[in-house]
Amino acid sequence: MAQRPPPTPMLQAFVSAAQTGSFARAASELNLTASAISHQIAGLEEWWGLQLFERHSRGVKLTAAGQALLPVTEVFFKGLDAVLHSLNPSKSSPLYLSCTSSLCSSWLIPRMHGSYAEASFNLDLVLNSADISSANLSAHPFDVAVVMGHGNYPDHHVELLMRDEVFPVCSPEFQRVNGNIVLAQIARYPLIHRVDDQVCPSWESWFAFQGLAAPPHHHGPRFPDSSLAISLAIKGGGIALGRTALVHDALKDGSLLALDAPAMMSPAAYYIICRNGRQSEPDIARLFHWLKSQVDEFLREVKSHRGR
Repeated sequence: MAQRPPPTPMLQAFVSAAQTGSFARAASELNLTASAISHQIAGLEEWWGLQLFERHSRGVKLTAAGQALLPVTEVFFKGLDAVLHSLNPSKSSPLYLSCTSSLCSSWLIPRMHGSYAEASFNLDLVLNSADISSANLSAHPFDVAVVMGHGNYPDHHVELLMRDEVFPVCSPEFQRVNGNIVLAQIARYPLIHRVDDQVCPSWESWFAFQGLAAPPHHHGPRFPDSSLAISLAIKGGGIALGRTALVHDALKDGSLLALDAPAMMSPAAYYIICRNGRQSEPDIARLFHWLKSQVDEFLREVKSHRGR
């Protein structure tokens, strides 16, 4: 008599933990807690009477039994998805796209406008704004993410999206009230800061790049998100450090202007990432292509605007 198959959630937990090598990452992928994944795996091991994983402090590793059962279980889910999609293609799951919060509001959303009318786009997306780093990858479920960092994202396929420059910006009204702002005296003015700027250049970095002595401590509003700092600068609240992708539209429409100072290349860049092996999935490949095509168009626009 054939053995009764285990519940599907147990199998899903098994496949995800095996593919990610971590109960925590599997939990993030399935929108569960690591404890729930651990219970599902333990239940499956009891159900089959087999040890499927070796537990280690840095993750989990499949046993010989787990390695034998993983391909069969993966084929089951892939076959199930394929048949369900053929029976009801309108029920295909949307892609979850996560984007660092400041780039999402200042760059991505304006460029998504009108894209859904294009046959080449035609993607069912759920957009989430989150600041993902290599340290908190498992805390954010996504299919594709646009992140800012240095390109080190373990277990993920990574492609460079764009680099940008950093330079001081203020509103036309702020400059009108304060007159000509001399580079060497910029610390005399209200400076808008971004806190927790581990990947975003700080004012201290900018002063060092310019060969200027940074003030020992500069009072000023501090924000956890670059787009909030830029918003205050647009309102005339002081001088902010702008990055090309975040301020170009405001420079173009005249709500911000760039001060006369050499631009500093940001040490961090924007990357597109997805789980290793998923980059060849048609919808994910199309999303990667669309994002990079938007960057190509954007960089041509930046170059054209600077040449005026």
